[in-house]
Amino acid sequence: MATAVKSRRRNVRAVQKQHDDVARPTLAATLTRIALSRPARAAYISIGTVGLAALAVAIVGPRRLEREVLKPLRGAIEPQAEKIWADSQALREQIAGLFKSAGPTGRQKLVRNFQSWIGHFHAS
Repeated sequence: MATAVKSRRRNVRAVQKQHDDVARPTLAATLTRIALSRPARAAYISIGTVGLAALAVAIVGPRRLEREVLKPLRGAIEPQAEKIWADSQALREQIAGLFKSAGPTGRQKLVRNFQSWIGHFHAS
């Protein structure tokens, strides 16, 4: 009685692919997706804004731009900025006092709280 020897090889059907591979996107599709992405659009806007500003300076001239735009703008903004800075003096001294009176761990906790507060203020 001869015993049948079993082959160690698996049947070909057992190793066939269960699903088709997803086709990889072409180079053109990848480049299009990158070119139309949100960061790319932000870069296009930034580059365009800088280019328009450079064109304005080239057409108008730097001296005329300073004389007619920047100096009047500075004259309108500086007094308001100085007033706000002076009005915030008491609050700045109060915050500095908090940091001076707190210990090292208290300072770290204050810093985290202020960062959280600033983040909330910035988000709204």
